[in-house]
This record gives sequence, structure tokens and C-alpha cells, in this order.
Amino acid sequence: MYIQPRTSGGEKTAWRRSSLLGLCLILIAACSPAPNSTNVSTSAAAPEPATAALAIAAPESVGIDSARLDRITQAMQGYVDQGLLAGVVTMAARDNKLVHFESVGYRDLEAQSAMSNDALFRIYSMSKPITGVALMILYEEGKFRLADPVEKYLPELKDLQVFAGTDDNGDIITEPAGHKMTIRELMSHTGGLSYGIFAQSPVDSKYVEAGLLDAGDTLEEFTTKLGQIPLKHQPGSTWEYSVSVDVQGYLVEKLAGQSFGSFLEERIFDPLGMTDTDFHVPEEKVSRFA
Repeated sequence: MYIQPRTSGGEKTAWRRSSLLGLCLILIAACSPAPNSTNVSTSAAAPEPATAALAIAAPESVGIDSARLDRITQAMQGYVDQGLLAGVVTMAARDNKLVHFESVGYRDLEAQSAMSNDALFRIYSMSKPITGVALMILYEEGKFRLADPVEKYLPELKDLQVFAGTDDNGDIITEPAGHKMTIRELMSHTGGLSYGIFAQSPVDSKYVEAGLLDAGDTLEEFTTKLGQIPLKHQPGSTWEYSVSVDVQGYLVEKLAGQSFGSFLEERIFDPLGMTDTDFHVPEEKVSRFA
């Protein structure tokens, strides 16, 4: 996977925040054999890569029908032939054994570059679970409590007001929050935040006007902008898919005392051998980018 670099405060080596639109996270299918190998189900004797997370095995060895697995490839090829997909990589595993790993179609449709098992893909909001893991690492280390108010660590969000309607001129009316947004609420999309693009409301309009999803902002700049906009809901009252994970990325920075990207690299990507995970695609890997 790959993520686009962004400065964090004055630090030139920091990373971009993990938002749905601002992030270019790219996932390499794990346990990749040779790029040209597209059917492990017929290769029971294939050697296991030393760094593979899953061993390659014949489907029948773990109780799976090879003929049924072939239907997956046939179906995906059908989507390609119908023009519904440019290309696709599929994988199936059971009991920690990789029994199906195939690619069909094109990595680059215009260039007619064939899809390969080691192609790199954007994963967009699947960056959010990675952010959650980062924050929970710090939780396990006792850096915060879930009941802590977010503003304890992020003063940019101190004393947030809550949307309560509009006046005759269409201006937003606010009311005090019933309680401070907690980290538990921040992590469960119940902190009162919104996204700005999936719903229509005066608060969502403020998100758009403030350019909250602009890719050029640092996490600090983003959070500062967010702190100028009232919450859409009372904390803890409503679930709404929101920019809360972006805030969590900044919280990681503040708690860890380092950039979000360097924390991910040191504490998650490097230990797990996720060598194709980053915020950008380096020149030497662009040929694998789908």
C-alpha cells in the first residue's frame, strides 16, 4: 500500500492525513509468488516464499474444491469481458493456506498492461483500520484512556459547540455540548463530527467551505480548521461516518511525539514486513500501480 506524503507542522518528512479522498493507500496482495504466476491452485509443489504470510497449498489439502475456485476466475474474467472491470486480483485462503491467487484483465486499460498478482492498489478508507491499530497501540501502552476528552490532547478542539438549528437569516445557532467528546466516541464515529460530502446540512456546508478535505493541509492545520466548526450532533448521541479518523491520526502524532507516517512505519509496517505500504508510490514501483 502507498500513502501520499504531507508535512506535519514544520516537519518536512511527515505524512498526509488518512482521509477517504486525501489518501492514496495502495494494497499489494500479500504473499505474492512470482508476478507471472496466476494459478496457485494447480501448483501444489510451488515453493513457499521465505517472507510469505501464508503458505501456498493445493485447495483439496484444506478441503476446498479446485473446480469451484476456478469459477471465481471465470466470473472475474466475465466482468472484464463485459467492461465492468478493467482488471482484478482474487485471493482465497483457508487454515492459513493460500489456495487461490489469480489476476485477470488489465492493470492499465489504456496501455493494455496486464494485471499481475503483485499490482498495487489504492485502498482509500481501508487506511482507517490502520489508523485505529496505531491508536490502540498507544492505548495498550497507557498513553490515554478511552474516556479521556479529546481536547485533553488536542486543544484545537477545546470547548466545541453543537449545532442547534439556524436563525431567520440562515446562520447557525449553537448550544453547549452535553459533555466533552471522548476518545471512545471519536473512535466510534459518535463524537458529533461529519464528513461534509455524504450529507447536506449547515454543518456539512461549513466543512466544504473550510476545505477540510483539501489534500494540502497538515494534520494540525486540518484539526485547527475543524475546531472552528460546531459539532453536528451532541457527543455520544448519533453515529455518523465522519472525519474522526483524520483526527485520530493527529492524536497519534500528539501522543507519540512523532509524525503519523513515521509512527506507522516504525510500529506497524516495518515489524510486519509491509514493504509495499507507504504514502506514495516510488518511481521504481510505478509499473505495478493499477
